[in-house]
Amino acid sequence: FWLKKHDLANFSIGFLFNTMGRKPKKKSKKQLEDELQKASVELKRQEEKDRLLKLEEDFRNKICARLAEEADSREKVLEAERLEEESIIVARMKGQRRKDLEYERSKLQDRINWNKFISCSTRPNVMFESEITTYMTMLGDEHTQQMEDAVAKCKESEEVVNDLLEVWSKAREEGDVLRQEWCMRYVYELRAQEMEIIDGATAYQLQTIGESSDVSDKPQVSFQWGEVDHEIKMGLWGYLLNKGFRQKTIDHAQLQILLDLPRSIAAHSPGQCIGVSSLYTVFDSVAGKDPSVVSVGGMIRVDLLLIPPFSRRVKGWTLRQVPPPGRELVKLAYPNTEGQPATSTATGLMPCKIEYKVPRHVLVRKNVTVSWWNKEVEKWSTEGITEITWEPEGRRVSFNSQRLAAFAITQPRHLDLPYDRWSMRPVGPLVCELEIMAAHYELRFIISEDGLQLKRAQDRQRPGTEMPELSGVMYTYELDGGVLDGNPANPRDFASPPDNNSTGAERLDRVRSPATLLRELRECGLNLMPEAADADFLEGYSTKDPATHGRACSDLSEIAASHDIVSSKHNKTLPKEQVLVRTRQNPLREKFDPWDPDCDTDYQAILFFPDKSCFVASIEQVSPCKTEKLPGHLTHGSLYLCHDRTPTPLPDHAEQLQKLEVTCSNVRFVEAVRQTMQLMQLLSFV
Repeated sequence: FWLKKHDLANFSIGFLFNTMGRKPKKKSKKQLEDELQKASVELKRQEEKDRLLKLEEDFRNKICARLAEEADSREKVLEAERLEEESIIVARMKGQRRKDLEYERSKLQDRINWNKFISCSTRPNVMFESEITTYMTMLGDEHTQQMEDAVAKCKESEEVVNDLLEVWSKAREEGDVLRQEWCMRYVYELRAQEMEIIDGATAYQLQTIGESSDVSDKPQVSFQWGEVDHEIKMGLWGYLLNKGFRQKTIDHAQLQILLDLPRSIAAHSPGQCIGVSSLYTVFDSVAGKDPSVVSVGGMIRVDLLLIPPFSRRVKGWTLRQVPPPGRELVKLAYPNTEGQPATSTATGLMPCKIEYKVPRHVLVRKNVTVSWWNKEVEKWSTEGITEITWEPEGRRVSFNSQRLAAFAITQPRHLDLPYDRWSMRPVGPLVCELEIMAAHYELRFIISEDGLQLKRAQDRQRPGTEMPELSGVMYTYELDGGVLDGNPANPRDFASPPDNNSTGAERLDRVRSPATLLRELRECGLNLMPEAADADFLEGYSTKDPATHGRACSDLSEIAASHDIVSSKHNKTLPKEQVLVRTRQNPLREKFDPWDPDCDTDYQAILFFPDKSCFVASIEQVSPCKTEKLPGHLTHGSLYLCHDRTPTPLPDHAEQLQKLEVTCSNVRFVEAVRQTMQLMQLLSFV
């Protein structure tokens, strides 16, 4: 047994040694071909399997896509049927809202008409075009020679212009573009006629400049009409020698207008006497013609005039040369480019220095821009204006100009855009507060059924500091129990008590219609009434679709008395056909911080479309924006129906719906909120 076992072990070791030392047997050609064919068959089998799996997956995806498309189509059909059914309800509710508004407005207009009737005003009724044209004809037929009378007539004409601007404001609130253009056409014509009246009185003053005993044997004369705080003030200076002109400084101290005229100003009129007129108006007679910028602080017109030959006294008679028609007032161009290249006239001419005082109601920014009005292209231009200086203590602006023209401080229309954020919350019965964080200012408004009121304004770079420039927009004054002007046309007239020594003046909050207040703010240099074209100058912003924006403003105004309404940062990223806002029910009128991340889930996002709205799952702190509908919720024809047909109504559902209904008792408040949101474009520039 041991031998057998020993032999077997030796045999195994020898066999293993011989096997390891021997090379493997080479496969034959047939074996290699068989293996290759086998691998090829396996590869084809795997490819076929993958192809069938892909076909199965594509077919399954196609079926799922078809089913989803059919479900989406069914949902769209159901949505279209639902919206068509609800459109009748929405049309009825909106129609009743318009009727209630017209009724309330008619009662208010009756009171206004009665107050106008008992005031016995001689101004034309600007609602009728015939009265405006008749007034303009009568104004043009009266040839005014004395400058005092001319300024008085211009002030009367400005009262008619203010009436037209009130009509323009109402048309702006109602979106009546044709009515706005109609108003502005007559505003331009009236103000052009005012300038003609001033020019006529100036021409008479120049024709009789040598007849006064005050100017005899004087080489130069100066006249001033008005005071520093008047809306229209005029200064006239004349050089009565036809040679020897040197650099002159004209100081109209009474008007706070200062001119430094170089010697070159008389180079193009040798042998003739020249004069310079300085007409300042607190209004801009070309406002709105250049859509890219707005002017603030009024307009100063500096013109170089030709003094006609002096009159002579002969045997008790005064012989005065009568100029031919159209040559009563000759305005000389400076620089005179007639017959010369523009480059040659610009070189070698010394600039004119102009300085004037800016009214106290105007906001002047740090980097002041002064422009001159180019009549040929009807645009403001900064060419040739240098060394602009602003003195905030004396509110005086000075600059050098290579030409004489009409000048004004200008700024871009979009300077205070876009809005960083805004919020609206109820603070009383039919009263809500609107807070806006604009580009440079933080503003707080109060909206009521009487209109819009500016409650607070402060510079974001100087928190806590008041802005006295806007006090005329915020307040008016009552003296001895009687209102000085219950509806003042110009806030600059009420920027301070009428008599600083009076102790009976009481400061009152000033409430105006939304468009009127925003127009006055624009005159002060704060433009919160943007146009659609302003979005072209803002990177990443585009105006929302007018239908969507209008529907959102109309629906949101109905819940402003009971809900907080807050802007959303996601609104900017959505298509122009969609508007996103956040709301929160606030029956106790409490103050919450809508920008606190911990309060984010307390606000419900609402997505508006041109013809519908719905509650969506968007969260302010979560990006990208979630536009999916909340579970169980559907789109509806109005925000009221979204609340009415909620899948999970609360126990006080009927009571809450009653608060959202628009009736005669709250329709004026609802309309004031709608107009404010629409005019400020709160849903487009945020």
